[in-house]
Amino acid sequence: MLGRRSVHMIHQIPPIKKCAAECLVPLDECSWSEEEVPLGQRGVRFSWLYDFVSRIWADTDSFITGIWKHYRSTQRASMYGPWDNIPWPEMPEYPEDLVETVRMTRDLVSNLIIPLTRPISAPLYARIPIEHRGRPSVFISHTWSSNAVASAHGSLDIVLDHYRDSFVWIDFVCYNQHLVKDGNIAADMKSIISGIDQIAFILTTQPFFTRSWCLWEIVCGYKTGVKVKVHDQITRIKKKYWSSEASQMPPNFKSITELSATKKSDEEKIFELLVSTFGSVSQADDYIRSILAKEL
Repeated sequence: MLGRRSVHMIHQIPPIKKCAAECLVPLDECSWSEEEVPLGQRGVRFSWLYDFVSRIWADTDSFITGIWKHYRSTQRASMYGPWDNIPWPEMPEYPEDLVETVRMTRDLVSNLIIPLTRPISAPLYARIPIEHRGRPSVFISHTWSSNAVASAHGSLDIVLDHYRDSFVWIDFVCYNQHLVKDGNIAADMKSIISGIDQIAFILTTQPFFTRSWCLWEIVCGYKTGVKVKVHDQITRIKKKYWSSEASQMPPNFKSITELSATKKSDEEKIFELLVSTFGSVSQADDYIRSILAKEL
């Protein structure tokens, strides 16, 4: 068993903010206004995005591996002394707001992307090298509770071979995370999706059909008539792995009354939008079941 101090250290992350910043346009060369590039036209080259997130993953993994190796070596050296005498390396220097992990997309946004863009109150898009920006041809729909990259099982891993050479619209890069209180997000999503050729839904083992924003994006895709592509990791895992692992798959859609969002206000807003769009809960449920049946 590891002591409290070791557990605390293993859950810290390396100074990845500096490593990530090396891939971006320097802050002193950036300026931004929301009118500079319309929201729906902010696309990022998928191969650049994948390499960027993969580097963050690798840096984090390397740091954690190093801590474990140090722990094992100091444990052996301290076989005849008290636990309190085990020497620990100096804490790495990094901002205090970078804590625990950047692997889950939600944490990647709060612990890395927001700090990297806070000085100019801009989306990450504003710091992407100009040669890797372009008009998007694919809208990526995914859950923030999934890892973006995770040894071939992350959201971006699943679609790498499909969109490697495409410019994509993805929320944590293209939407200004400093304006998330804007009450027009739902309308923004519908407008963005309608102006892009294709919407790609990425189904990982994390809940998708119970997430308010994911279901709203599904409805927007069908209502606007864009091409829909479902990348279903869930079915593949059910076929490949043992039943004990397959039983951990997330729940299917049941009703819009059971949807949830990180923010209660978003959950309530999406529920009201779905009811007003279809006229009733039962009609919304029937419509969503019908379109899911076509794709899965």
